[in-house]
Formats: sequence, structure tokens, C-alpha cells
Amino acid sequence: MIKFFRHIRKKLLSENKFSKYLIYAIGEIILVVIGIMIALQFNNRNEQRKNLNLITETITALEEDLIYNFDDANFVLNFYKKQDKICKQVLLDKLTIEDYRNNDLISILVGNWETLTPKSENLAILIENEKSASVKLRPIIEAAKELTSRKKLLDEQWVQSFENIKENIYTLSQEVSLIRLDSISKEKRFEYMLTNDDYKKVVEMYWINLQLYSDQLSRYRASTVGILSTIKMIQENYDKEALETLYASLGMRPFIPLNCPTQEYEKNDELRVGYLIVNVSDQDVKFNFINDGKIASTRELEPNAYAITRSEFAGIGGDYTVIAEQVDASGNCLQKFLAVNKGYLLIE
Repeated sequence: MIKFFRHIRKKLLSENKFSKYLIYAIGEIILVVIGIMIALQFNNRNEQRKNLNLITETITALEEDLIYNFDDANFVLNFYKKQDKICKQVLLDKLTIEDYRNNDLISILVGNWETLTPKSENLAILIENEKSASVKLRPIIEAAKELTSRKKLLDEQWVQSFENIKENIYTLSQEVSLIRLDSISKEKRFEYMLTNDDYKKVVEMYWINLQLYSDQLSRYRASTVGILSTIKMIQENYDKEALETLYASLGMRPFIPLNCPTQEYEKNDELRVGYLIVNVSDQDVKFNFINDGKIASTRELEPNAYAITRSEFAGIGGDYTVIAEQVDASGNCLQKFLAVNKGYLLIE
């Protein structure tokens, strides 16, 4: 083909037909430009196809990450649930020296910790390639960004909590030995922790930070299931029944329906946590989230959207029960729901 065009050029030049040669040259340039444009379009399509495949593969891998992170968050929250119980026993003078002698962990209460280190690589890849995502996948991208923001808040709270833990260890080390295990050193440590008012202040600050971290961690946990739900609804057309099956496999339980004139319920005084609310109906729904007997926040959810409840700080003996109150446009109660441990609420 190249020899063919070269032959034409030579013939036109040898015959001194410059005008025809000029027209031919312009035509050849146009052909080259068209060829380049076709090649670029082909390459662009290949790149788009690669990016779409990358996004699909990333979302699939992200689902596994979300389940792993959910389970890890449960482990950490269960740890702080136990710490919460011990803190309250210390602050309410419910421990004896025998309790300390029988459980060494009690005497290192305010220096003990767990933290969440979630898998986040696929989440970052998904957000980095958002421009290549289809319009259909936009809700997943937005949910990924929301989860990233929650992780930032969680990390900020952990920095504060860990600073408190380091201060606690330093403070205690000035009063008693935390590493000597002989009977005299241990008894001195137990006696200090049972009788010293300053130690109770240390426990109280530890407990406050424990509540703050648990609150942020539980919201992050709920958000992991929120984005997982969004993926399932968009990619696999999950309905209410399919989501309920998914949540059951994660060990989650539905909220308990209550009458609008709130009936008697068992108070939750364990930890300050948030829960997942998902609207799988085809209409907007509006909720008041009630905690410690007052409205903590109000949210309006579009179809196939989710929200995380928030809880108020209620103190050592406070009520950390979360109630979701569904209301109409005028703010009248339609239905109330009582949050339960590892709970969720699906509105159909």
C-alpha cells in the first residue's frame, strides 16, 4: 500500500502536475489523520473497557473487604463492651479485692485497648476511578466516599483515645507498679485502685473516650453494611427479603416495632452506638432518631438510600436506647422501632 502511494506521487511529480499532486497530498494527509483518529478512538474504547473491568473487579473485591471489616469492627466493639462493664463496676464501687485477685485484666483496665485496621485498598481504587464509572454506579461511589469520611472521623477519635491511654499508663506508673507480679506489688496496686479517688477520675476519662470511640466505630460498622447493601441493590437487584437474608448471615437483627405512644421497652445502657436504616421502598421516608428520651436527629431518606442513627451522650447510668420514629410530612408518628444490638431497620 505504501509503495502504491509512493508510485502515484512520483508519477504526478514527473508529469509536472503540481496542482493534482497538491490535492493528492492533502487527501493523503486527511487519510493519515482519519487513521490516527480511528486508532485513538479504538485505544480509548480499549481503555474504557479496561477501566470498566477494573471497577467491576474492584467492587467484587470490595464486597469481601466490607464483610471482613464488619466482622473486625464487631470484635473491637465486643472488647469495648466488656471494658464498659468493668469501668462501670469501678465507678459504682461494685468491685472487691477478690475480683482484682481473680482477674489480672481488671488492674490494667485503663491501659488496655483494641483498634480497627480495616482493609481499604479496593475502596481507594474505586474512588480513584470514579470518572470511569457508569451513572448506574454513582450511588456506590458516593457510599464509598461516605465510608472514607467516616474512617477519617474514626481515626481522629482513635488518636485522642490513644493519647488518653498513654496518659493513663504514665499516671498509674507514678503510683504503683504495673509490671511487677510479686504478691506485695499486686496487692498494693489492687488497694490503690479500690480506694483512690484520683484513680476513679482516670477510669472516668478512659470510659468517656471508650464511648466516643465506640460511637464512631459503630457508625463505621453500619456504613460498611450500608455500602454493601447499595452494591447488592444496584448490581444484583436485591429486594427487602434478599437484604434480610444478607443481614442475618452477618449476625444482624431487625429493630423491634413499637406503638407510637411508646410502650414499655428494655433500656439499653451498654454502649453509645449507631445503627443502619435502609429505605427499600419507592418513596421518600422521614425519621426522627430518639435517644435518651429526646430527638437526637432527623433524616429524610430517598428510595434505596440509607442512614446511620446517632446517639447522645447519656452518662454512666444513662439510657443509650435508640428509637427510630417514622413520621409523615407533618411530623406525625407513623411507627416507632426499637434498636437492638447489631440491629438494622428496613423500610419497605
